[in-house]
Amino acid sequence: MAHILRKIAFATALAATGLAAPAAADGIMDEPLPRFEDRLCPGIIGLDREYAGLMVSRLRENADALGLRLAGGDACEANVVIAFVEDSRAYLAEMMDERGYLFNDMTPMQRRQLLESTGASGVWHQVAARTRDGIRVGRRENLAQVPTAGMWQAHSRIYRPVRHDITYALVLLDRDEARGLTLRQLADYATLRALATEFPAGAGEGEASMLTLFEDADKPMELTAFDRAWLERLYAGLPNIPASTRLQGVEVAESE
Repeated sequence: MAHILRKIAFATALAATGLAAPAAADGIMDEPLPRFEDRLCPGIIGLDREYAGLMVSRLRENADALGLRLAGGDACEANVVIAFVEDSRAYLAEMMDERGYLFNDMTPMQRRQLLESTGASGVWHQVAARTRDGIRVGRRENLAQVPTAGMWQAHSRIYRPVRHDITYALVLLDRDEARGLTLRQLADYATLRALATEFPAGAGEGEASMLTLFEDADKPMELTAFDRAWLERLYAGLPNIPASTRLQGVEVAESE
């Protein structure tokens, strides 16, 4: 695991698919990476109840291993949803057409990229800007009216005053492509895609990763060492650490 952590530490280029636009010219690397801070409540759509229960159990097990807080039992309102559909892109397009307000925080380019992306799955994250203390920051409507929020905080180059919270994650899986895969594989893939919006450059190329589950013939059976190392890194420490800081400075021993 150590050599994998080192690779993550020095992979400072990210695919900018889900981050909110930076408020200044500092660039995307000075913005915190989105992650869940609310209690997680996984739910499954389009699968038999027995199998759905097994997938939910695995999702909760993964989240618990990362130290994430979990909402209690069946009474919680799902904020991590895995849906088995006929066509994930068609489903997203229909969502945008019928419930466009859900995508208000995305730029037109981000919406287009979401629909034009290829693969056997579609992933959508709802991300909200919040202060260090969790107070919601309004969405910028134009260049003249910039959202503001007040709080006590000393000036710091280490922490940002605003964090980016994933408030909802939807992972769409094409039924035909999911056939033949185990519930463990599907749950672990959904875990990785739901909990992270960004990945180090080249993720899934040099190291085995669940990101390639629907692409490679040699499919991982569960979250790989690379996947776990990245999620552990993403969810370590405070949520308002800049991306550049989170992706560097890991000091570890040689691989065991």
